Amino acid sequence: MLDSISASPPSHSLAPDAATIARFVDATFRYADAGTYASLRAFRDNDDGPPYRIAVSQIGESLDALVADAERMAAQAGATSYATVFAPPVATFTSAETAKEADLANGLTLSVECDAAAHAARAQLVALLGPATVVVASGGEWLNASTGELEPKLHLHWRLTEPTRTQEEHATLKRARVLAARLVGADPTNAPMVHPIRWPGSWHRKGAPKLARIVDLTDREIDLAEALERLQEAAAVAGLPAAPNRPGAAPEGTGEARDTAALVQAIRGAEDYHAATTALAMRFLKGGMPDGQAVMVLRGLMQAVPESERDLKDGTAQPGRWQARYDDIPRAVSTARAKIGERPAAEPGKPVASGGEWPEPINFLADVDLTAAPMLQRHHLPDVLADFAFDTAGRMGVDPSAVALAEVVACASVISDDWRLQPKIHDTTWTENARIWGAIVGDPSILKTPVIKAVTAPIDVIDAQARDRHAEAMRTYRSAVATAKADKTPPEAWPPMPKLDRHLIEGTTVEALSEALRDDDEAKQRAPAGKVMVRQDELSEWLASFDSYRGGGKGGADRGAYLRLYNGGRFVVDRIGRGTFAIPNWSACVLGGVQPEPIQRIARDAADDGLLQRFCYVVPAAQGDGEDREPDQKALARYHALFPVLSSFRPSGSFPGAQGRPVVLHAKAHDHRLAIDQLIKAQVGMPDTSSRLKAAFGKWRGLFARIALTFHLVTIADARARGEQAPVAEVLSEDTARRAEAFMRGVLLPHLLRAEGLLFLTPQTGHSRWIAGHILASEAAQATGRITLRDVTRAYQPLRSPERRRELLACMEALETMAWLLPEVPANPARQPAAWAVNPKLYTILAAEALAERERRKQARAEVTEAARRNRQESPR
Repeated sequence: MLDSISASPPSHSLAPDAATIARFVDATFRYADAGTYASLRAFRDNDDGPPYRIAVSQIGESLDALVADAERMAAQAGATSYATVFAPPVATFTSAETAKEADLANGLTLSVECDAAAHAARAQLVALLGPATVVVASGGEWLNASTGELEPKLHLHWRLTEPTRTQEEHATLKRARVLAARLVGADPTNAPMVHPIRWPGSWHRKGAPKLARIVDLTDREIDLAEALERLQEAAAVAGLPAAPNRPGAAPEGTGEARDTAALVQAIRGAEDYHAATTALAMRFLKGGMPDGQAVMVLRGLMQAVPESERDLKDGTAQPGRWQARYDDIPRAVSTARAKIGERPAAEPGKPVASGGEWPEPINFLADVDLTAAPMLQRHHLPDVLADFAFDTAGRMGVDPSAVALAEVVACASVISDDWRLQPKIHDTTWTENARIWGAIVGDPSILKTPVIKAVTAPIDVIDAQARDRHAEAMRTYRSAVATAKADKTPPEAWPPMPKLDRHLIEGTTVEALSEALRDDDEAKQRAPAGKVMVRQDELSEWLASFDSYRGGGKGGADRGAYLRLYNGGRFVVDRIGRGTFAIPNWSACVLGGVQPEPIQRIARDAADDGLLQRFCYVVPAAQGDGEDREPDQKALARYHALFPVLSSFRPSGSFPGAQGRPVVLHAKAHDHRLAIDQLIKAQVGMPDTSSRLKAAFGKWRGLFARIALTFHLVTIADARARGEQAPVAEVLSEDTARRAEAFMRGVLLPHLLRAEGLLFLTPQTGHSRWIAGHILASEAAQATGRITLRDVTRAYQPLRSPERRRELLACMEALETMAWLLPEVPANPARQPAAWAVNPKLYTILAAEALAERERRKQARAEVTEAARRNRQESPR
């Protein structure tokens, strides 16, 4: 028999709220059948072991006994010395001994556990189903990456007008709960009615104890059949597969026994990757789908799995689960093709396709082609920035877009956060500061560091001047203190210690930033702009240093601190040994370069907290030679003259501790703000837009205001520096808004899409792309019609070692899937292929790509040879 509930808890317990428990029981168990059993459970939090306690409470003619039993067990959970959660299922059972799905008596509610974006999830479901019977704030909190604020996690319960009683009815309710969770990205593990869930009136004990509470209570009920119909319609509109209606056809089936819809649902619900993709691969190929298309379709289904659920299996996180299966899809398709046996037989040493027709090769290189970079135009920027960008890029041989992004971030970093822009006409509560983060993505040949150094040189000058002033002030201060000590002047009458003005920080930590941004009596530094520039030669090192990204992106305080850094505002620092102090404005601009491979690793492993989506990206085109000429001194001087004016410019009427009136948009400038709003809606509405991109676009309304404000103040500072009539500071012109819109639409948008494609490539994809380029460029491969492992390893060092052989073979299998190659059958069938036939259609269908790749690699070899010759000549003998 299960444990009985003791009469009274210890006196020192966290007492439950009995009235709240009673309201919850009445709202959810109102129609439970008499004689059935409620399974009351308490668990040790974060413990995968058995429950702390299980007890049963039989439903009688009234619910009084259940309320009393629940209150007692909740009190016992609150009395333990370790964190214990009171979380019974909201259902009843036929047995007093077990509480499995087979033992269900009554399903009572359609319940959804919203751990992320709970308010949005609730609004979406209320629009479908009407108000929930009871809404519970569980005590847990979710960090909203777009606002940097903590929001409560919510549990939503809709009481059924009639409880479920048969296995078929239970299955229907489970389908409804599955669909509701998937529609809003809620916790999928809560779909079974037997799943434990925290009750209001009990205590949440992760960290500081919080009482789970009811935030909304209605007498609303729903008809299950009607609710399921609405959810299925919404799922169809959202592109989610409908759950099958017949019992036994749900994802519990395996292999070929499941219909296609069930297999797709198993993948998108993160329930089953291996068996489902294997079965679908076989089904697609038997239906006549080309191998390459089958790979792309299966990977598309895998991409559709919500990122927060990808590595969950039965509610347990299994890091790398999704990625491993995603990478394995080409091999699964190849295996399925081999099992079908449609390829012609071949003799050892000859290609499998020797007796058959070669299929059309898939130009997968074009899918993520990063050569067609958008071209920066003069109308994208204020004139002063355009002049400097094109002159600098021309001399360096770099993409002008990289210079432009760095310029915008650099200018924004010295603009005082006293400046604010009010984007809307009437809403005075929403304002934005000139606070922008930028990242230049590419290999070392892109010259990221030289670009950043050239663009931020004026800030280095301001920073050096500040250090010189501080050094002189410190000499005066020390002399004054020495005199005061000699005169026996009390310390409280000594002059205040000078503070070092900070405009630029490199290799920073949260602690170093807090010292630069604090503004109290003990501060030794200050930020005149109310913020600083965080300059990082290699952003991946900065991101990897966060404690939030150690161990797969879990935990840590740096994560939340840096997320808030993008938004600005008051920030309280609590440190052991340093005490507590408040920073009036936790604010910084961030600028750095990043190489593709490290950022790909961080993008895959990091918690999806929105930090990467805060950056504006530029993925430059290939590096050129540059022009060997003198700089445009006029453009250079004009650009450098901006910074002293920008750093000292303040809104009229502002003073320390108060904000001046915000800048407003000219009436016609609002058209360009609304155009960006429409662009955001169009991009987010596309069916293939990833959740990562949606999170990035979620910040674009504020980003438009930040960029427009930066352009506006740059234009004013430029005019003032040149002694010309400056525009009115309080009103942002239509021309400035037009340039901000053009910069976002013509530069930031295409580069964001390029970054999305680059950041989330797998390493295998990158290797396969290089090998594909090598095949296109190889005259020997074209002449002989074959390529060997030796050919590849001699040309490509990253996969040369024997330890990388498995990875190399996986890349060759991927090229087989794309119809680029077919393996030659080895003499020993137990051995892996060592040579492949090359599809001759590559050199006709992809003739232009082959020629371009051949010329590019020829030029690269010539440059290396010439550099080596010069080194030999210049080396001392």
